[in-house]
Amino acid sequence: MMAAKSDNLSPDSRRRGIPRVPVSWIVLIAFDLCIVALVCAQDQPDSKQQPSDEAQVIELAGPVGIDDSDSQFEAIDVYVDSGTNPLAAYQFELASTTPGVKIVGIEGGEHAAYSDAPYYDSRAMRNNRVIIAAFNTGKDLPVGRSRVARIHVEIQGSGARSYRTRLSVSATVEGRRIPARVSLARIVI
Repeated sequence: MMAAKSDNLSPDSRRRGIPRVPVSWIVLIAFDLCIVALVCAQDQPDSKQQPSDEAQVIELAGPVGIDDSDSQFEAIDVYVDSGTNPLAAYQFELASTTPGVKIVGIEGGEHAAYSDAPYYDSRAMRNNRVIIAAFNTGKDLPVGRSRVARIHVEIQGSGARSYRTRLSVSATVEGRRIPARVSLARIVI
């Protein structure tokens, strides 16, 4: 009886019983090793160059003298202060820590680089929380404190409201992380 010929064995390896590895697997493994080497070779930025990844709670005055069942529309201006660095990209999270706040809209900032509405997570917005991000690779970028977004809210009842903010990204055009801070201001519409 004749032995069956295996397609996965090269002529030399058939004699030794070693399976042949397809070229596509070798290319894939080499590609993966290159990616790992690239990631490991990147310089880690200094911790002082990182945006503050810690959440901060900011309290803003709220409506006064309205019934708890009534609501009022207001806006929250969001500022990012990048110091002396041009701000090319940012991402932050804002969440209401006080009941009776509903996020109803988002618009862009005051500087031409961020005048268009930023990108945001509409699913998170349904839970009185929003993640907002924008980037601009142009030459005319804001430096220092600049309004990057305006968040429209519907507030039910009177009294101060608290918001938790967390700036997770602030970077230059080259992608270098820069230190920055987020601040808020209440706007009565």
